[in-house]
Amino acid sequence: MAGIGGFPDDAALSDVLKRFPANSGMMLRLLNDIMCRPGELSRGERELVAAQVSRLNQTDYCVFHHNRFAEAFDTKTDTIDEKYLPLLDYVSCLLRGTDGEVQSALETAQDAGWSQQAIYEAVEVSGIFSLINSLVRTAHLAPPASDSPRLTKDELENSYLNMAVRLGLD
Repeated sequence: MAGIGGFPDDAALSDVLKRFPANSGMMLRLLNDIMCRPGELSRGERELVAAQVSRLNQTDYCVFHHNRFAEAFDTKTDTIDEKYLPLLDYVSCLLRGTDGEVQSALETAQDAGWSQQAIYEAVEVSGIFSLINSLVRTAHLAPPASDSPRLTKDELENSYLNMAVRLGLD
């Protein structure tokens, strides 16, 4: 199915950003900063949060890619380690919960040992991926075939900034 702007069935996020470049470079730089800079959450943990947000937002394209990216950074996605559940629950509550549920999930995450800094980083990932998910859903992007090539850690290093450069959006 073609989406807004007549994107083909095999279109990628890069096709959307290239077609609508006005804020794309700035967005990719922010995305790179949120996902790739050193912090309390590892890159794999951030990718796990991105996959969770994308799952909640029913964005299969992003779920597919961010599960693979998390795995490239040694964070399992097929069976999620229990230590991540309070953090992922908090992110879920931010997107779907009441104020009381958000507060309760925050307290649970903190009680489970997640620092305010780690929680804030998860909130940043949640926010930027709510935006990215909206762009992907608007363009009706579909995940590629499951046998598509997997990227390595090295290929994913600063991948969003590299996309901006590759698309001439820097």
